[in-house]
Formats: sequence, structure tokens, C-alpha cells
Amino acid sequence: MLFNSQAFAIFFCIVLAIYWLCWKWRNVQNIILLAANGYFYSRLHYTFPIYLFCLICVGYLSALLISKQENKSKRKTVLIVGITVLGFGLAYIKYSGLILGNIPGLDRWQASALHILVPLGISYYTFSSIGYITEVYRKTLPPEHNFITYAAYISYFPHLLSGPIPSAVSILPQFSKSNRPNISQIEQSIAEILWGLFKKMVIADNMVLTVNYCFSHYQDLNGSTLFLGVTLFSLYLYADFSGYSDIARGTSRLLGIELTQNFKMPFFSRDPGEFWRRWHTSLRKWFLDYIYLPMGGNKGTKLHYILLILFIFSFSGLWHGANYTFICWGLLNGLYFVPYILTDTLTRYKEPVAKGKILPSFKELLQMLLTFNLVTISRIFFRSPDIYVVRDFFQKIFSASLFSAPLPVVAQKVALCLPMLVIEWLQREKNYVLEVPMAKSYVRYAAYAIVIVSISFLHKQLNSSEYYYFKF
Repeated sequence: MLFNSQAFAIFFCIVLAIYWLCWKWRNVQNIILLAANGYFYSRLHYTFPIYLFCLICVGYLSALLISKQENKSKRKTVLIVGITVLGFGLAYIKYSGLILGNIPGLDRWQASALHILVPLGISYYTFSSIGYITEVYRKTLPPEHNFITYAAYISYFPHLLSGPIPSAVSILPQFSKSNRPNISQIEQSIAEILWGLFKKMVIADNMVLTVNYCFSHYQDLNGSTLFLGVTLFSLYLYADFSGYSDIARGTSRLLGIELTQNFKMPFFSRDPGEFWRRWHTSLRKWFLDYIYLPMGGNKGTKLHYILLILFIFSFSGLWHGANYTFICWGLLNGLYFVPYILTDTLTRYKEPVAKGKILPSFKELLQMLLTFNLVTISRIFFRSPDIYVVRDFFQKIFSASLFSAPLPVVAQKVALCLPMLVIEWLQREKNYVLEVPMAKSYVRYAAYAIVIVSISFLHKQLNSSEYYYFKF
């Protein structure tokens, strides 16, 4: 079920009504959640809950075994075994085709591996499980002895398919206590859901066919059209993915669970470091907590720092998919950090750009444009099926045809994104986009009405498409 479908709306309303009736009984609520999670996931394919259940058992038992070991080396051994089992399942299902395809004589095995049905969202709940048992090993989190509670946490349907990846330390304890949202939280939830639906149904779904056209007919298009097509894909990806995250966060708050804010206006970033602190923040935090900091972070030499950044971004690319293009995408984004590191100009900004101002300075504008275009160009690797398509894209974009007139429909679709960007720019210092002071209720309700009308009229231009990040 898609978040923007009528089926999900009916499903969620039924679950929410039953869930709210059981506020005094947290265990009953978790049973309701677990049943809802199972139904939600089984609607995608009947086999998906089977793999998810096995993974839940591995994580649950691993954490209990770790907690029972007094000897540190034995605790570490159990941790390594648990991570290996969890990681092997992910690696085999997602990457066996890529691995076997490079070993001579295994063509038959490769063909078999490529026909494995990959459970949607597998990377997200696998990373959640690895994070959980690691925190238990570090003793920053006690093991969850209630299997129902742990299973409800891992399989939680709002973040099951595309995140945000839940932090066990901050999210899991919420499944052990009842939190009834107040009126203000309910309104915030509805506002976030509306803005998420707007980004998905008005922006993303109305751009997806044009994006697909640009990448499937790239040989017939000039450089300017392809450049706008890649720009459109970058905007589409943001609207689609952040729209999902907004809806997930809003629906979860209505259930009394506060999820991580996964996107923090990333297109208003002044360098690649700031961009990746604002884009897919839960994945970044996972890499930070379980790879970057354990491997030394930026405490060593510049060479160590650079190599670690390149490794993490390459690993991130591989996490996205079993294709060399994803690895190249990750590596290129890692390379963007190198000049900043070598010149000591990689700034950890604590405040949003142009705080308290309507317009940015000229320097800030140039910084944002440079960052946006660097990230956008890298999306060619992200979206292309192979290196040959990437090569042709770059050859056309960096040619004289870049200065030719683009295809009008592509330019029109890029212009369609401007209202979204303008609104988010004006609201960049708020906790969420449709946040308006309580005293200005007429402005707030007018904004809700405009968004609802926009969704009602504009989403009918195209049938809803699946969320892009479901495949990861």
C-alpha cells in the first residue's frame, strides 16, 4: 500500500481508531501494531513477512545472548556472529547477482541469484537490527525482553519501507510507554502529512514520466535538456523521498511514536558536508555511529580522514544497489569533500543559511548553487543503468549542445518545483514546513486549504507511482 493511496488511508484510520481505544494497555497496543505491520507488509508479497520474522528473531536472540555474557570477548563474538548473520542475509539477497556475475563459470548460479525476490525495505530493517544489537553490546541500551515490543519496533509500518532508520536508543523505548498526542501534536502531524502528500502527489508524481523520458531517450536529446532532466530527477527524488518521510513522521506521531526528521531542507546547503547532514539524516547517523566514529572519524591525519570519507560514501553507494554506478555515485560524492578537507574549509554550520533574512548573501547563493549542482551531477550515476549511459550523458551535457534550447516540457516541469522550493526557503527555520504561529490560525488554515486543493486537482494528471526509495 502506498501512503498516498485510498487503501492506506482506510487501513490507517482503522488501525488508529483501535490503537487509540487501547491507550491504557501498551502491550495490547504493540500487539495491534504488530498485526498491522504484518498485514501492511504482506500486502506487498506474502513471502516478505517470513524473512522479516526470521531477521527479528536473529536480532532479538543476539541481544539477549550479548547481555548474558560477562566476558567482553564473548560479548564481542556474539555481536560479530549476529551482525554476520544479519549482514549475510542482506548481502546474499541484494548482491549475489553482482558478486557471482564477476566469477567465471558461475553463470548458472548468477542467473538463479538474479531471480531472488528482494523484500522491499530490507536494507532499512536490517540496519535497524544491526544498530540495536550494537547498542546492547555497548551497554547504551538494555536488551528488550518482550518479543512483541521488539518485533513491533523493527517491523513498524510507517518507517518499514523507506525509513527513517530508527535509532534504537531513542525510538525503541517509546514502544514501552503510552504517549497520547495532544491537540498541537495532532495538528502538526496532519500538517506534515499534507505537505508530504503535496510533495509526492503534486510534485513527484507529475515529474516522474518526464524524468523517465529524459533517461530513456537521452541519445535523442541535447545537452541542455539532459542537464534539466538530471536537475528534474534531483528535485523529483527529494520530493518523492522526503514526502514519504514527512508522511511517515506524521502518521507515527498520531500513534504516539516520534520518528527522526529525515530531511532538513538539504537544497539550502552551503557545502557537501552540510548537504549530507540535512539529506537522509537517519542513514547518515547510522554510518556516523557504527562506521565513521568507530574507525576514528577525523581524529587522525588528513589522509586517514579522506580515505575514511571515500570508504563510507562508496559503502553508501553499494548500500543503495548492486550496481557499479551506485559505487561511482558514492565515490564521487566522497571526492567532493577532498578539496574542503585539504583546505580546512569544511564548515559545520550550526545555523540555517541567511538566518533571520529573506534573501541570502551573494556568497551564500553561489555556495548553494555550487552544492546543488555538484550533488545533481552525481545523480547521473544514481539514475543510469550502466556506465555507458553515464558516459553518454556527460558527453552531451559537457558539449556545445548545452547552450541549445531545451525541450519545453522539461523546463516546465522544473518550473513546477519552484513553489515548493520557495515555500521551504521561507519556512527553513521552522520545525516543519506548514508551521505557523498559533495566533495566526487563519493563515494556518488557509495554507492547509491551499495544499488540499492543490492535491485534489493536480494529482489527477497522473496515476500515483511507487516511491523511488522502496527499491533500496
